[in-house]
Amino acid sequence: MKMGSLDRGIHKKRGQARRVEDRILQKQFSQHKQLFRVGQTITSEMNIDALFAIIMDQTNEIMGTERSTVFLIDEEKSELWSLVATGMKKNEIRIPSNHGVAGWVFMNKGPLIINNPYEDERFYSKIDEKTGFRTRNLLCIPLINRKGVCIGALQALNKEAGDFTDDDLDLLTSISHYVAIALENSRLYEAVKNYSEELKATLVRIEMLERIKGQLTKFVPTSVAKMVEKNPDNLKFEKHPMNVTILFIDIQGFSRITENFDQKLVNDMVENHFSRYLECIYRHGGEVNETSGDGLMVIFKDGSLAKNAMKAVAAGMEIVYENRSINEDFHYPWGTVKLHLGINSGEAWVGSTKMKSLTGERWTFTASGLVTVLAARIGALSHESQLYVGEDTYEFVKDFCCTEFIGKKKVKNVSTPIPVYWVKEAQEGHASHTA
Repeated sequence: MKMGSLDRGIHKKRGQARRVEDRILQKQFSQHKQLFRVGQTITSEMNIDALFAIIMDQTNEIMGTERSTVFLIDEEKSELWSLVATGMKKNEIRIPSNHGVAGWVFMNKGPLIINNPYEDERFYSKIDEKTGFRTRNLLCIPLINRKGVCIGALQALNKEAGDFTDDDLDLLTSISHYVAIALENSRLYEAVKNYSEELKATLVRIEMLERIKGQLTKFVPTSVAKMVEKNPDNLKFEKHPMNVTILFIDIQGFSRITENFDQKLVNDMVENHFSRYLECIYRHGGEVNETSGDGLMVIFKDGSLAKNAMKAVAAGMEIVYENRSINEDFHYPWGTVKLHLGINSGEAWVGSTKMKSLTGERWTFTASGLVTVLAARIGALSHESQLYVGEDTYEFVKDFCCTEFIGKKKVKNVSTPIPVYWVKEAQEGHASHTA
């Protein structure tokens, strides 16, 4: 059957319509592909400076515009600011949040198409004056984040082919979704990065303080270190009475050894011996309070008077055994190393002593009183690494140790002779019981 002229006309029109539809579909498909690519590009960048430039470039490419600008809200200053605008140097533009087209869009959360900007009172021409750019037409839409909050505005300026249309508005709106996501991600990234840097700096400071603390504890009594750590802004060093046991240790004949032998060798001996003695002291809860070239003053104060006495004697007896062991392992030109060891128990005033002079203040943290004086004097009576104790200490440990009464001894600056006892040996299990 032959097709009439009317049928041919209808068929031709249908073909033309299909071709128009095909072109529209092809254009839409091309735009969707382009949008997908733009979304991938924009949302993959975390650095805020680089992100501004990428948004501008991608917006211009897909919209066919000369220039684009992202404005973000600075809530503290109530200003909209832009870091980068394409074709310009990397300068910062700031306008009040209610000024210009961007301010109107931000405040009203709605888009604007203005094809004659200089005839629109909402247009803020001063930006053109500052940049030397002439705006012919513009399209501006709000940037809305996931929570529905407006965080700024996105502008496309000077469409290269004609005026802006509703199709351009739809296209820029699609772009804005990616832009808002990318900007929020960038802000979160910057916040996390800043927190990470602050945390890193804090950890460095903590590490430095721990190193300082580690060094200070070599010189500062443990009690002082604990007080500083617990409350550094309100230190209370006033002396107050406490039931304590004091242990004095020093090396017998140290002055003669120092005078006649190499100082490095003497120092090595002191470090070798006292390092081992410190382990005994700390194991039983003693605190080294004062040191001299060849001696230690140790305080036992964290328990009852009886418990402090037993811990001090246990530590003293371990030191006696350690002294024997070290003398078997190490040999020095002056012979074996012997100790003076003295212990006394009672009430002492524990805390700080402040000494002031024109050059400043000097503080010491110690235990003072007769109990401390007698411990030092009893230690001076000791010889050959024998552990001597005063009467009060003896009363607490006599049932746990093998002891011998040395006698009542006259000691320096004490009017009445004092009873002194030699602790020969601790009973089995006594040391572990008091640790």
